[in-house]
Amino acid sequence: MQPIDHAQLSRLDLNLLVAFDALMRERHVTRAAHRIGLGQPAMSHHLARLRELLGDELFTRAPTGIIPTPHAQALAEPVRTALACLQGILTQRPFDPATQERHFRVSLSDGLESALMPPLLALVAEEAPGVTLSLSPLQEAQGLAMLDDGTLDLLVGPPLEQAPHHKLRLFCAGGYLVVFDPGTVRVDTPLSLEDFLSIPHVRVSRRADSSDAVDDALARLRLRRRVAVQTTHALSVPHLLRGARLLGLLPRRSALASAKAFGLSVSPPPLALSAESIAMRWHASRDSDPGHIWLREAMFQAATSSGEDGAFTRVAARTPSPPKRSRQKVAMGLTGEPVPPSMARGAMLRRKS
Repeated sequence: MQPIDHAQLSRLDLNLLVAFDALMRERHVTRAAHRIGLGQPAMSHHLARLRELLGDELFTRAPTGIIPTPHAQALAEPVRTALACLQGILTQRPFDPATQERHFRVSLSDGLESALMPPLLALVAEEAPGVTLSLSPLQEAQGLAMLDDGTLDLLVGPPLEQAPHHKLRLFCAGGYLVVFDPGTVRVDTPLSLEDFLSIPHVRVSRRADSSDAVDDALARLRLRRRVAVQTTHALSVPHLLRGARLLGLLPRRSALASAKAFGLSVSPPPLALSAESIAMRWHASRDSDPGHIWLREAMFQAATSSGEDGAFTRVAARTPSPPKRSRQKVAMGLTGEPVPPSMARGAMLRRKS
């Protein structure tokens, strides 16, 4: 940590940083002044002092207000984080989940919502009856922006992107399982590559080309599958599978929760699929907030409450038993050539030793 220059900081007017943050948020001098309870002349005076202090124009005039310079944009998040941390220090109180009320906003995918929320809500009911939650769909770019502006407390999903002012904690591995209705899909488990290719699929994809991780893996083997139904909602998959001769592929935790709730069966996929870790992300300004610390620990406990799908499982590839000779005619490449059995690798989830 960089040493603190107390003499230099003692000459700094904290109100200037508050004014700077208001100007960055509003992009308009008069609106920024109203935001912090000042008149427009006082805000203009603050801006002049900021320009002198930082040696930069900071904001230039525009038809709709003001536009921050590159230097101002670089300062925006560190200043906002510093102010949020200072506010937390001045207002922070111990959090007693048994007696206090608190509302948290969490963003996560619908699949993770179905898998993680039941154990979390059970824990909340037992330990924190005053805690309430708002859940919203996972949208990576929007979620990070909402962490920054304080409208979101926790972002749960694959750790795809992270800024220095975002904190992160991994708490379980992704991985996938094939889900199906055993009453209508009569197959042996673990599922063979032949059955995987011959039975139609329900595909969950938000990609522009409608593909997913399964299609990527099959393309590497020069194989294709038949997709009967496509959806962007993972939660609809178990409903679509009941009573139908279809296969669905869901993240491991969602697959186990769906199988338990809908009486479905699961199997490891008969080919190697990338397994993404799941992480919690939050803004650094909330890192020492006692209530937020409680939420993160509760989420971690909910994610690791089951021994079957406990924390930090990892995916290990294995080679399945060679398929019967009569089945090779189904596992054909796009060119019509048989795929060698050694190319069709299975995936197996195991607990970390």
